[in-house]
Amino acid sequence: MCALSDPSFVERADLDAKAQSDLYGLFRVGSKMFEQPTTRRTLRLACASAKAIAGCAVPAVYVAEGDHLARYSGKANRRLDLLVEARAGMNGVLENGKVWRYALFFRGTGKVKGAFVLQTKAEPSREALFLLCALAEPTGAALATAELIDRERRQANELRQLGEAQAGSNRTMAATIVRLNTHQHIRDSIVKAAGTSNGETQIIEALSAITRRSVVLQDSFGNERAFVGVGDSAAPSNMRAPVSTLTAGDVVNTGWQSTRVRSGEETLGVVGIYDPDDNRSDDDRFAVEYASAMIAVELSHHRSVAEVEIRLGRDLADDLVSGAKVVDALARAESLHFDLSNHQRVVLVSWEYPTPNRVDIGAAVRHELGAMRVPALISRRPDTVLVVVADRVDLSSLYERLSSTIFSTRGTIGVGGRCIADDLPRSFAEASRALQIRVASRRPYGLSSHDDLGLLRILDTSDDGAELDRYVNEWLGALVDHDRDHHSELVHTLTVYLDSGGNYDRTADSLIIHRSTLRYRLGRIRELSGRDLTDADSRLNLHIAVRARAALLHSLR
Repeated sequence: MCALSDPSFVERADLDAKAQSDLYGLFRVGSKMFEQPTTRRTLRLACASAKAIAGCAVPAVYVAEGDHLARYSGKANRRLDLLVEARAGMNGVLENGKVWRYALFFRGTGKVKGAFVLQTKAEPSREALFLLCALAEPTGAALATAELIDRERRQANELRQLGEAQAGSNRTMAATIVRLNTHQHIRDSIVKAAGTSNGETQIIEALSAITRRSVVLQDSFGNERAFVGVGDSAAPSNMRAPVSTLTAGDVVNTGWQSTRVRSGEETLGVVGIYDPDDNRSDDDRFAVEYASAMIAVELSHHRSVAEVEIRLGRDLADDLVSGAKVVDALARAESLHFDLSNHQRVVLVSWEYPTPNRVDIGAAVRHELGAMRVPALISRRPDTVLVVVADRVDLSSLYERLSSTIFSTRGTIGVGGRCIADDLPRSFAEASRALQIRVASRRPYGLSSHDDLGLLRILDTSDDGAELDRYVNEWLGALVDHDRDHHSELVHTLTVYLDSGGNYDRTADSLIIHRSTLRYRLGRIRELSGRDLTDADSRLNLHIAVRARAALLHSLR
């Protein structure tokens, strides 16, 4: 048994001891117990009455806990606890020696509700013992009543908690129903928009109407496909591009929250919603996610249609450059809206892999040519992208556009010569040559056209151009070093002299110098190079060297 309360609570009893010494006093005590029937107050009144009746101390108080008694107050005394337990609910003497101890049990509703251990120096009189036993009756009843009240209070509290839980469940259910209805309305609006002829734009308009915010749809390259503005928010720039890549005219994407449109692991585009405080509601977030899923279906369908055209264009491009006889080439090209009746060129594109932003180089080429409004047949090779384009188009900006799209300048483009459809294999070989020469040069990244290679078309630039460098250095090295160290123009003077056919007057006029100055420079050229300018072979090699050097310096820009 364990102590449950304060052992000194008897001292705080508020009953007049003298009034408790007879049966009328017991009646008054019983009435007082039922005024506020709590376990603590009942036991305090009973303890005070026992002290008043027989001068008894109460060293131990017990209350019922289930089917056994537990110590309520008093110092721990295992022996005394066992003596009380041995009485099995029957009043009786526990000890009668140096002190008299008596177990007084309280019964209510037919069960033991508690017990006192009464202690005095001598056994009380029969009258006092009678009154003590009589005290047990109202005490037991009051304890039973207190227990009942406590039980009812607990049940009432449990019922209140159940009611609150049920009310909470009802509120949650009502909120869930409202949310589901809202989501159904969102789905219905977006599905209806998707069913129109211009599904992407209509979905963005529906999403803007639902969220009351500006919304934009961009493709995987950051190009705007649809935009609906609310208020004064402007359409953002490429939402997938790092801020460091934006130019002065771009709108910084501050306040725009993006959600990727995905098909499997592939990103097809981006849906952006203007929310500078990032406080969109759950319904708004659901609407964006659902709209993104519907747009993914739209874009996937467009992608599937485009892939058929891409495959047909790839097959035709491969056939045209292979040299094999192409059956119905004009008809096949016409079905792809490509005119093969005019002159064409072959373009080869090679770039680092993977690209920094994971954009496929073939898709990037297709996208940029489309943005430039350049019809093209495109095929993907293991290390390059093959493109057949019309001769009339200007491709000078293609390298810069691709570099911006995939965030990398580590790429090379080779452009073949002008030809008719039957000669595309030759243009393909020329594009390959231009690409190889560019890669082998000191500046391997950029665009090189076969038409601009000049002398390099017939010179060997294998081995990273080392042999060509040695040749140029052998014939011009001394002159180049002198120009560098003395800020002279001997190489330029030699070039103009050879281009003028060795004519003094034309050379002097072109250089805007006096003939005597020209003679002096040519003398220095003979002296430094050790070459005889009157020797035909020497003049031929010097002319080839200056042309090759010029091509290396200026053609591969």
